[in-house]
Amino acid sequence: MKKSTNWRMWSSLGVFVVALVMIWPTFKWFSLPLIERDRAEASVQPETDNPYFRQLLTEMQEEGGEELIEQYRELFSKSEGTLKLGLDLQGGMYLAYTVHPVADLSVDEALDQAVEIIRNRIDEFGVSEPSITRQGEDRLVVLLPGVRDPARARAIVERQALLEFKVVAFPDEEHPSPEAAPVIREIDIFLAEQAPLETEILESDDVVLSSGEILAANQEDISSAIPVEQLTEEATGEEIYTDLIADLADEAEIDTVEMTTESLEVPELAVGGQFSELFGFASEDIAMTLRITPGDWIIEEGENLDQFNDIINIPEISRILVDHNLEFVFGKSSSTSEGVYVNVLLVPIDVTRGWDSQTGLEKPHYSLTGANLTDVRVRMGSGTSLDNNPYLILQFDSDGSRNWEQITSENIDERVSIILDGTIYSVARIRERIAGGGTRLTGGFSLEEARDLRLILKAGSLPARLEIAEEQTIGPSLGQKSIRRGIIAGILGLAIIGLFMIIYYGIGGVITNAVLIFDLLILIAVLSFPGPLAGFGITGLGARLTLPGIAGIILTIGMAVDASVLIYERIREEKRAGKSLRNAVESGYDRAFVTILDSNITTLITALVLYRFGTGPIRGFAVTLSVGILASMFCSLVFGRMVLTFIARHRKTKGLSIGKLAVLRKSFFKVVSNRKKAYLISTVVILVGILGFAVNNGFKLAIDFTGGVETSVVRTQSVSVEEIKVQLEDAGLKSVQVQSLVDYQGDGAAYIVRTSTSDKDQVNLILVDHQLIPMEEEQQGSSYIRQIGPRVGAELRDKATKAMIMAMIFIV
Repeated sequence: MKKSTNWRMWSSLGVFVVALVMIWPTFKWFSLPLIERDRAEASVQPETDNPYFRQLLTEMQEEGGEELIEQYRELFSKSEGTLKLGLDLQGGMYLAYTVHPVADLSVDEALDQAVEIIRNRIDEFGVSEPSITRQGEDRLVVLLPGVRDPARARAIVERQALLEFKVVAFPDEEHPSPEAAPVIREIDIFLAEQAPLETEILESDDVVLSSGEILAANQEDISSAIPVEQLTEEATGEEIYTDLIADLADEAEIDTVEMTTESLEVPELAVGGQFSELFGFASEDIAMTLRITPGDWIIEEGENLDQFNDIINIPEISRILVDHNLEFVFGKSSSTSEGVYVNVLLVPIDVTRGWDSQTGLEKPHYSLTGANLTDVRVRMGSGTSLDNNPYLILQFDSDGSRNWEQITSENIDERVSIILDGTIYSVARIRERIAGGGTRLTGGFSLEEARDLRLILKAGSLPARLEIAEEQTIGPSLGQKSIRRGIIAGILGLAIIGLFMIIYYGIGGVITNAVLIFDLLILIAVLSFPGPLAGFGITGLGARLTLPGIAGIILTIGMAVDASVLIYERIREEKRAGKSLRNAVESGYDRAFVTILDSNITTLITALVLYRFGTGPIRGFAVTLSVGILASMFCSLVFGRMVLTFIARHRKTKGLSIGKLAVLRKSFFKVVSNRKKAYLISTVVILVGILGFAVNNGFKLAIDFTGGVETSVVRTQSVSVEEIKVQLEDAGLKSVQVQSLVDYQGDGAAYIVRTSTSDKDQVNLILVDHQLIPMEEEQQGSSYIRQIGPRVGAELRDKATKAMIMAMIFIV
């Protein structure tokens, strides 16, 4: 007996010391003020593009320079090996994407490359402890804890970043006007053949037409064009349609035409006039605003640009462009004194071969993309220009440098365009061969845009298209509030249970409280691993404490108490049978062991199944619960037994009472003889449940299982949740749930809105239309947005079903 007590004592002492050592860095780090921790985090990312961290770096530089920043770097080293918080406790973004590969990559290859590229981008952006992992066959999950600019972070993650260098085909010195380009002449001819009656209609006195204002209409064999934009004041739309139909009937020598404005077919495409007439030429003022050459081709935004896009998307015209190996690319639109314009160029689709008359000319070395970049740097202004806008310096690898030198040597006096994700960012005329492996990229960037482009280009182009499957954004203050509430809930739960155990079991209750505290100590120590061992290069388990994880901790407390109750009741039984305290303790623990082990193993099985089929916070709950189960078994069966045995050994045989209160003195119940009544009651309950299930058309599923959007909003005037629900459903949102936030501190009232409509933009638009504004920090609120795609909801339903079935099978 003494030997068994010794090993329990030394093992408990060893675990206690190790737990304290593991927890110490966490205690030191989280005892610091939040602003100090943020400054320390910013100090180790001097090149970060995170605006919040850059502000902190500027403040530290002004206060104490590099010496102060170095001090914060030393402070940050204390965060190594500390307890990591989940997004719901510190704020941040959760992004889940479905990956659609581009080029010739498989899904598996695209996922692997996308993980590395996104990790490089996020590291450059400056996010502490990001997580980019694969999930399933085609899913990519990105966790961005503590991110302060969610929209910017998401744009950086998702951007394709395909950088291309292409020689400009048209316009050039030999083809300054659109009509001079062979491919545009061919498009004009094609459109003219599709509208043979255009000339006759343009000469009509009924309406005044200009290029780009003809709408094609077809009725059987009649091809016509109907003016819809500019009507004469004397004629209504119906009169013009009627007159035009009569003219068309005369032209086609048809005796009668029965057609009304309701039966007239009006196709979507506006075809008429010359395609080339949709182009304009940049004046000096417009050219200066758009940063292009005077005389370059421009298109006015609005009707002209819409019609232009409609035309080039016609399948026959798309084939014409492909046959010429040409495509239209646009610059960024800008507002000028004469209107809003974009510049447009014709560039080769495949840069390794020529275009038009040069179609068969092969030039493999013309291929130059972002894959050839080795470095990207941001610079401000120029010594030869008054322009102080930022620009990028691009450095190529050996292949890129060699190609760039050959491209520039073969195209003296030609222009080359730098195109990012299909948009023209810069166009320059080649004056001489460029050697040295670098060039400059300008584009009227703001400093923030230039920095974002730098980190995206430096990380590389994504090998896949990312489709958002699930998104969750949690404001930092909401995370802090969750921590406070979780701590309060844990303390209250522990205090109430501890008080009850002391009242009910006396000395045994005090021992139980010691067991609970030891249990929590071990659990936090495991989550904090490797603690100080991080300094030796040992990595942790990747576990994070989440809000469901806190629930798992509280559940662990309950299970530890349950074990103590079983043990103490067994000890009571043994004492009532006349055994001494020592023997009662030994027998009580021995007889309770199997029951405790059985209940904990079944719960552990459930936790492991949750971890296998769960994601995110569910896994956090499963990890915490699993660790808590093992810790509670050790504390109850080893530490608790050691303490109670030690006390019993050093007291008189009957000098220790395991409590005098008892709810159930008589512990014998005639269960078997009452089995038929139990069968009847169980059958009735089951039938009522089945009936209720059928009447309510099954379960009322939350958006986790159906897909949808959940967001926190504020309204300046308080309205009942039922009224808001009716308004939003009338506006088109599906399955709306509204919950009032009673602890909101700002003006007006705050609500959480849930809807099974999965389009976040549509939901936000309807919310704003009903004066429900997304909650932001400046409104003293805690922002929360969650978007779940229908596919994710279906997958979660499937996983939940599998988890329940597997858990029941394993438990049985």
